[in-house]
Amino acid sequence: MTYLLPRAVVVLIAWGMTCGLIRTLWPGADPMIFGVAGACWTLGGFAYFGYLRKLRRDIEELERNRRFRINPGATESPLVPAE
Repeated sequence: MTYLLPRAVVVLIAWGMTCGLIRTLWPGADPMIFGVAGACWTLGGFAYFGYLRKLRRDIEELERNRRFRINPGATESPLVPAE
């Protein structure tokens, strides 16, 4: 939840700013326009923050691999059987 909540707030703020701009620049806008803007921000938020989560997982995996390789006590991989 701590990961999702701040990002949801960012998407809501962006959608609010978009709705404010639409209302200012196009006073006679159909209410459906605001729903479409909200859907676009929601889909964009899912895509962007999903990508950030994938990057975070990849970085953690690289750090785990780096720690394993740097460890001087590790002579062989536990995944490769000794012959």
